[in-house]
Amino acid sequence: MTKILTPEQIDRTERDGCVFPIRIMDTDTAASYRATYEDVEARKGKDVPEILSVKPHLLFRWLYNLGTTPTLLDAMEDLIGPDIMMPTCAIWAKQAHDPRFVTWHQDSTYFGYEPMDVWGAWIALTDSHADNGCLRYLPGSHANPEMAHEETWDEMNMLSRGQRITDRFDDSTAIDVALEPGECTIHHFRLVHSSEPNLSDRRRTGILFVYCAPSVRPTIDLNTALLVRGEDRHGHWKSDPFPERDLDPANVAYYNNFWASYVDPETKSEAERDAAT
Repeated sequence: MTKILTPEQIDRTERDGCVFPIRIMDTDTAASYRATYEDVEARKGKDVPEILSVKPHLLFRWLYNLGTTPTLLDAMEDLIGPDIMMPTCAIWAKQAHDPRFVTWHQDSTYFGYEPMDVWGAWIALTDSHADNGCLRYLPGSHANPEMAHEETWDEMNMLSRGQRITDRFDDSTAIDVALEPGECTIHHFRLVHSSEPNLSDRRRTGILFVYCAPSVRPTIDLNTALLVRGEDRHGHWKSDPFPERDLDPANVAYYNNFWASYVDPETKSEAERDAAT
């Protein structure tokens, strides 16, 4: 018996590598989280790190609370079981008429997991539609081997290295991921996805959390996580520091060190690591 997802939705995740929309909170709660984030955003560069795209849940208790929303964890439990690790989190905000974009890519590229049974939940704090730059998926692409990527370092590309797929593929079956505030989409970590610029007068803000079972083994030192439900009977993971309070100095230092390692040009993609072995 599943907790949130229907048997049809489970089948869809296996076939397409994604399922949406899933409502995990009401619109008022989503609006409250949005207001909290926008207050943090206004303080960036003062007491808040400029970049909040990898593990910012270690800096803010409210962000950790969002990632451990019981309804969301129930949905993840339906996919991966009762023991759940949360390796990372990322904030994806586009202003109105924001020209930035995200090229076609796979989240698995610069993280090492074995097996690649890892899932991302992208939570909409605003509406997210085609006109304001919603996610786009290539259904079923998670079932294929990881594609080759190149690093463009394009300033308009919201990815840390401007990475994009260089292998040829057919994007004619791509779908827009339309969400309302408080809804989320769940996708496999190897699913090919992208997003276009925001052409609207509205902001588009979403927060991605990544989950896997403790049995999934990290294969590079960058992979650390927090246990957010159940037990870890495997001991594969180094533990991230728990966010007891917002912007704890020790957590800020940890976060900055992790970010520096994440964008280090010497960090190789999974395909490069496989080729080397």
